[in-house]
Amino acid sequence: MSSYASLQTTFNDRDCLVEALVEMGYSREHIEVHDTAQGLYGYHGDLRQQKANVIVRRQHVGGASNDIGWEKQSDGTYTQHISDYDSHKHNAKWLTGLKASYTQKRFEKEAQRQGLKFISREKINGKTIVKYLKVGA
Repeated sequence: MSSYASLQTTFNDRDCLVEALVEMGYSREHIEVHDTAQGLYGYHGDLRQQKANVIVRRQHVGGASNDIGWEKQSDGTYTQHISDYDSHKHNAKWLTGLKASYTQKRFEKEAQRQGLKFISREKINGKTIVKYLKVGA
């Protein structure tokens, strides 16, 4: 049985987290979203003590995998629960990609909330430059 590791994240927007998971290759219909945290299951189908509000079930993670999930905390952030086994596939590089995708989604959502319209995105000298225009300006 592979044990779970829990990692506190700065993620605090469930929709942006789901969109980031989709960008990282998970199909939207394979991502469960729950208002009340649900139990996670190990690769043998055994119910674990960890619970999560955003879940990718083991059959969608890969062969012999466990569920992976993100549990909403009282401060609004999410703690990620991932097994030692699955941390090989979802390693530091994958987590960095998830964080980058989440950050981009969160930024875009906030820009839209502020009435900004996306104009362009380009890489210059290794930095991503994003241009927005204030709607009505």
